[in-house]
Amino acid sequence: MRAKVVIIGSGMAGAHLAYSLAQKGVDVLVLEAGPRRSRADNLKTFYDNPVKGPQSPYPSVASAPHPEDQTYDDFYVQAGPDRFIGAYLRLYGGTSWHWTGFADRLRPVDFKMKSTYGVAEDWPIDYDLVVPYYKQAEQRWGVSGDPNFTWGAPRDSAYQMPPIPMSYMDRQVEKALTTLGLTAGPFSHARNSELFDNRAVCCGNNTCVPICPIGAKYDASVHAEKAEQAGARIVTDALVTFIEIGPDSQVKRVKVRRPDGESFWVEGDVFALCCHAIENPRLLLNSAQEGAANGVANSSGDVGRYLLTQANQDCWGLTPEPVFPYRGPQQTGGLIEMRDGPFRTERAAIGTSFMNSGWSGNSDATSLAKTLIAQGVFGQELSRRINDTVSRHLRLNSSAEVLPDRDNRIELADIRDSAGIPKPKITFRMDDYTKAGIAAGLEVNRQIFAAMGATQVQSNDPYLSNAIIAGTTRMGIDPKTSVVDRDLVSHDHRNLYILGSSSHVTAPVNAPSLTIAALAIRAADRIMANLQD
Repeated sequence: MRAKVVIIGSGMAGAHLAYSLAQKGVDVLVLEAGPRRSRADNLKTFYDNPVKGPQSPYPSVASAPHPEDQTYDDFYVQAGPDRFIGAYLRLYGGTSWHWTGFADRLRPVDFKMKSTYGVAEDWPIDYDLVVPYYKQAEQRWGVSGDPNFTWGAPRDSAYQMPPIPMSYMDRQVEKALTTLGLTAGPFSHARNSELFDNRAVCCGNNTCVPICPIGAKYDASVHAEKAEQAGARIVTDALVTFIEIGPDSQVKRVKVRRPDGESFWVEGDVFALCCHAIENPRLLLNSAQEGAANGVANSSGDVGRYLLTQANQDCWGLTPEPVFPYRGPQQTGGLIEMRDGPFRTERAAIGTSFMNSGWSGNSDATSLAKTLIAQGVFGQELSRRINDTVSRHLRLNSSAEVLPDRDNRIELADIRDSAGIPKPKITFRMDDYTKAGIAAGLEVNRQIFAAMGATQVQSNDPYLSNAIIAGTTRMGIDPKTSVVDRDLVSHDHRNLYILGSSSHVTAPVNAPSLTIAALAIRAADRIMANLQD
């Protein structure tokens, strides 16, 4: 099998790259490790699954396993000291199936943390370079937003749709914020506030993570399908296990394994690795060979290093009056303060969201019912007590950036998974900079609960996010300290592009997904230029 451009992975990066190239008539082949499943199939799995975590609608398959809720330690070999729980999917459309739907650009300063605040590292690109591609990605997704709330990223063009309204609960929190001199704002969303691209309007199912049941929230299967309609070939259940380098240091071909164990090779002129921040380095490291003894694209020794995530902390309590959570998108508004400022020289930026999903994950209606029944509460009184309590559930979630650290990394473990590939071995340590940011966020959250007169206020220990995974093949100018250049081309193999959040240098609190899509569209322009040379 052969194609002009071979793309490995059909998620946010792979789908946008494939669509951009196929539109221009390029012969594109996408190899997706996981299966193709309909939204109806995923919904049925979600309904039937007693576990309701982010992975619950998407069963892991033996031929291309991914992490599963409650069994992260079975998937990852934890080398500590902090437990890593990054969640991603191997599936047509990729991990975007269960993303939150935040449609944020990174702030200009996020690209220049070292220059501005003396911490982390600068990206080899800046905000102005990415803006034209941000615009294209937003036009493809359809973004609902309020131009008065851009979350630190200046823009000279309108959002595609009006904002998703802030919830009643958001407004109650906002009242308390005014007494503290703080402010709230609506988030920008890759979900429809009106009909867009033949997709439905959000009707507030409150299951954005793990799945939008009606497709109002954008996911990359949209552009995977558009890529196919434009002429791209997408082969699912096609796990790439090895990248072969030719004598000219160019990628020659990749080895693909089918679920029945059959293998075949795929050749191409250009290869693009778009498998997210765990599988990208895992495949590169697993492709060690003569001429690439430490793995493909790894002359720097940095493949798998500088693993990034975020740190989270929840704070929850019971409000004196109903705030009516568990309706609308799970996050419609958040705290504006603490996301950027001179304090970032000393502590992490914090993104605090007001969680319309209430106490989910801590003490939802099911666990409350069990507690009340154990206390002898039944019948109408049970119903009344549940309704009264659940209507007053309030939870604030704070996310903190982490600093890039070369010792935070993925390696290949000595244990193999069900597909016969070495499992990912993760070493991660949460830095003091992050811990200081989380502590500052918790203090403010407790002040908010106090201003609202909340009782039973609790918080958990800081934990690593399962939503954000980045780093591991980061971009840079110096081939000795980075894996790809500013165009996402491997320093070692000039026909190999490595896309997605694995190329990101930092993981600030503005979500990475729009940047992933924008840089994939930019990479398509670079590939076209190379093909025409």
